[in-house]
Order: sequence, then structure tokens, then C-alpha cells
Amino acid sequence: MKESFIETSNYIKLSEAFTRLKNLPATSPKMGLGYGVFGLGKTFSLEKTAAKYNAVLLRALHTWRPKSMLERLCEEMNLDKSGTTSQLYSRLIEDLRSKKRTIIIDEVDALLPSKNFEMLEILRDIHDETGVIIFFVGMEESNAKLKRHRHFYSRIFEFVKFKPVVFEDVEKYCKTYSDNVDISADLIEFLANNYPNLRQIRKLLTDLETVAKRQGLKSCDLEQFKAFEIEKIGRTDE
Repeated sequence: MKESFIETSNYIKLSEAFTRLKNLPATSPKMGLGYGVFGLGKTFSLEKTAAKYNAVLLRALHTWRPKSMLERLCEEMNLDKSGTTSQLYSRLIEDLRSKKRTIIIDEVDALLPSKNFEMLEILRDIHDETGVIIFFVGMEESNAKLKRHRHFYSRIFEFVKFKPVVFEDVEKYCKTYSDNVDISADLIEFLANNYPNLRQIRKLLTDLETVAKRQGLKSCDLEQFKAFEIEKIGRTDE
């Protein structure tokens, strides 16, 4: 399968949210939150968005503590990461005030337990002192968890709920990734209706290409897909 990026409906919503944040007045809060279940293309969308806006993209870890989080930020921004927590923070503030780089924190759920919320407070302070955009992305429950902290939640201006893929997403995906097999419209519709995330669809397309190559096929419709029992390949629950 080919490796490429497609602009899904979720990516388009995310990109539009970043554009609105970027165009807000200087005095307006510029935090955002994207959330949804796994397999909806959040990570790929974030990587593309980070490249587009020259943003710092970090994946939050459960092992983070305030100093280690600031060290990672300094490292990604090519700053000296030595010194105390206070020195790291001051160094970041000075650099962000001049460069105004957007910060994206993926897997924000790792920072949501009450004992770790201090790291989000530090990020809030960075946001308030520099005016830079800070965008968080997490699982579906992250929105409800953040809502419990009203002083923080009130600064979130943009919300993006990642939703299951739609027909147009699957159609783009099939055309982009299946370079050896033409996928029929009825099969695309079936995949869109029965498989709400792209990870599952990617596996099915990979298995389909393997079977199609073995059978010498250049196209596949829903009837053939069912006849080849593509959905059962690799399953261990039977």
C-alpha cells in the first residue's frame, strides 16, 4: 500500500479550528481541544497540522513531571534544557514571546489525573504569559475531565470532536492507498457504514490487496469482498 496523507473531514475541522485560533485578537484565549475515540486519524492530522503551522508537537507521557515536560519543550524548540524548573520555564517564556510558536500536546489524557494537573497549570501559565496557541488532543473522555477544572476549561476557545469516518473519507482513503486494486462504490459504502475508523479499514485493504494479487484481480466490489471473506483474515475469535 502507498503511504500518503488524505484530508479527511476530521482533518479539515481541525485545520479550520487552528485558522480561527490564529485569527483571534491578541487578548483572546487561544487554547483548543480535540477529542475522540481511537483510530479516527487524530495523530496523522496533528502531524500534518504541526508541519503546516511550524508547531511544537509533543506526545504527553504518564511519566512526565513538571521539569521533564519543560525539558521536552526546550528540546523540541532547540533551547538549552539544563537548569532548574524555574530556569527552564523562564527560558521558554522568553523564546515563545518572540517566536510565538504554537504548542500541540497529544495524548493529553496522561496529564488529566488530579495528581498531574499541575503540568496543565504550567501550560496554562505559558499560554497566559505568551499568548501562543496551545492545542490539546485526547480520547473522548478528555473533554468531560477538563470541564471539571473551570478556570482552565474557560480558556478553551475551539473544540473539535473527531467523528467516525464518512463515505468521502473512505473513498479518498481507498483511492490513495489502494494503488493496485480499484475499489467499487458499493464496497466503499459498506466499509464506511461498518468500520468507523481508518485503522480497521487500512487492515482490510491490506488483506484485500494480498488476496487480489494472488487472484490476479485489478478491481474488487462488495460481492467479491464477501466471497473472499476478507473480514475473517487474521481473526482469532473463531
